[in-house]
Amino acid sequence: MTAEIFAASIGGFAALCGALVGRIFAIEAPDRRTAVFAAAYCGAGGGLVSAVPGAFVLVLTVKWWAAGVSIAGLTDAVEGLPHALAWGLAGGAGGGLLVGIVVALFKRSTPLSRSTPI
Repeated sequence: MTAEIFAASIGGFAALCGALVGRIFAIEAPDRRTAVFAAAYCGAGGGLVSAVPGAFVLVLTVKWWAAGVSIAGLTDAVEGLPHALAWGLAGGAGGGLLVGIVVALFKRSTPLSRSTPI
């Protein structure tokens, strides 16, 4: 597996997870600007959390499929984790930012502020 395919796979998976997490926080935001920033921030966290197990399983599957079960596959999976952290963070933030922008564009109402009487 080349480095480009690894980065695209991990970044795409992290972007998907970041978009799922970012959507939840973007919908609950009180205004549009907060929706975009909260979605990107939380999406980065979701991408970061999902990238580590995703990369580990991806590298183990590819190595064990090609060469069989060995300790070298496990060491290669551990060596790929720093790159997965970087691509997971970037992919998750990008996915969260994208879904935050979409939610902010279509956001119609804002929650009631605490200063208004009920």
